[in-house]
Amino acid sequence: MDNGKSVLSDPEAKKFLVEILDEEGLDVVYSLLDREATDEEIAEETGIKINTVRRVLYKLYDYRLASYVRTKDSEIGWYIYTWKLDLKRIYDLIRLRKQRLLEELTRELESMQDKVFFACKKDEKYVPFEEASELQFKCPVCEGVLEYVDSQERIQQLQEEIERLQKELSNGHY
Repeated sequence: MDNGKSVLSDPEAKKFLVEILDEEGLDVVYSLLDREATDEEIAEETGIKINTVRRVLYKLYDYRLASYVRTKDSEIGWYIYTWKLDLKRIYDLIRLRKQRLLEELTRELESMQDKVFFACKKDEKYVPFEEASELQFKCPVCEGVLEYVDSQERIQQLQEEIERLQKELSNGHY
């Protein structure tokens, strides 16, 4: 596998990187394609502040999408970190994220079925009837009025999203 070009041509992988790093972070990734570089070199080449470059590199490292080698500069005694990309794990991370989302949506769907809900228009906090009545139909976040919500539309959205994720995961798509 190359050092990331094929990964970055995949829209979903690119979207994942933007979500965890933001657009500026993606520039750091592009600057490391097919090479190794220090954080100072990346900052100089991209024009991105050194602290931002380091934040991005450490985030990539946290996800195990980058690694580094630490060497000591004999003249000044400081450590120099040389970074390289290793984007092979990105598809496992995307799959794991989809599995977690699927579990979360499934739990939400199960909690919404066969219940009556109320919600606050300001912060969209859904509250089951029993809890809403205990709260005297006041939002627990902002104290706004909780109003009846027809949850069928949300249930339909959840079912469609769950079906889409199940299909992607079962087809081996990530």
